[in-house]
Amino acid sequence: MKSITDILKSRNLLSIYLTAGFPTVDRTIEILTEIEDYNVDFVELGMPFSDPLADGETIQQSSITAIRNGMTLANYFEVLKIVRKKTDLPIVYMGYLNQIMQFGEEAFCKKCNEYDIHNLIIPDLPVEVYEKEYKQLFEKYGLLVSFLITPTTSEERIRKIEKLTTGFIYVVSSSSITGKKRKITKKQKKHYEKIK
Repeated sequence: MKSITDILKSRNLLSIYLTAGFPTVDRTIEILTEIEDYNVDFVELGMPFSDPLADGETIQQSSITAIRNGMTLANYFEVLKIVRKKTDLPIVYMGYLNQIMQFGEEAFCKKCNEYDIHNLIIPDLPVEVYEKEYKQLFEKYGLLVSFLITPTTSEERIRKIEKLTTGFIYVVSSSSITGKKRKITKKQKKHYEKIK
């Protein structure tokens, strides 16, 4: 399996986001096993959450459907168990800290290792909490962490995020929830240049 670290050395990567359990659990499995045929470099597989902080209407609705379909973190790993028999496509976990705490932090890390999840995006995990409570555990299991930078993130905090990020830095394009936008604004371009 090509590691996420190796993949990130390339330019012009194609990643997609998929809510686990949407539109159905079976369809999630089909999509994940077929998607390599479309030159996707890696997938952010989202764990649906009932109270998302940053997700827009599209992901909220897909999460509601997925939860109704019975998607839990235990089922998320059951999906990966099936998927890993068919593909070694790099998959990045994207979900909220509360779900990991409820599942059990070490049990979660073990499952990530078992099913070749090596990069985590946890939007509500502050870098300070990571540094004090999770850094050692995630490093023990070789799990990379991607932190978010928004247009309102201070220069000091950007440097802290740069220092502590072990995966890729997730640059949020605007100070709003996720969702489709018609075009990239001059303000956003300036933000990207600053981060670059």
